[in-house]
Amino acid sequence: MEYRIEWPAPMDESDWAMQEIKGWIDVTVVGDGVRWDVEVYDPVRLAQSVGELMNHDAYVAVKRLLVVPRVTPENIESAVSELADKRFFDRE
Repeated sequence: MEYRIEWPAPMDESDWAMQEIKGWIDVTVVGDGVRWDVEVYDPVRLAQSVGELMNHDAYVAVKRLLVVPRVTPENIESAVSELADKRFFDRE
């Protein structure tokens, strides 16, 4: 099955540099007529976000979370491709 990633907006090199600094991005993975909204984080930003949430709530629940070493288009594309090869998205 082929999947593609829809980015939130057209992004150039400086946009991606800023996104990598922020450490997260929301993307949409599209395949076989189905769309999955996916939250993508790097490990540091994920830990910060979870810590902030835990200050206010007793739990954290996230559906469709993807953690990559750095938030770059290459890392995201590679992870989505590998997940698609493993039929991860077929489990939805």
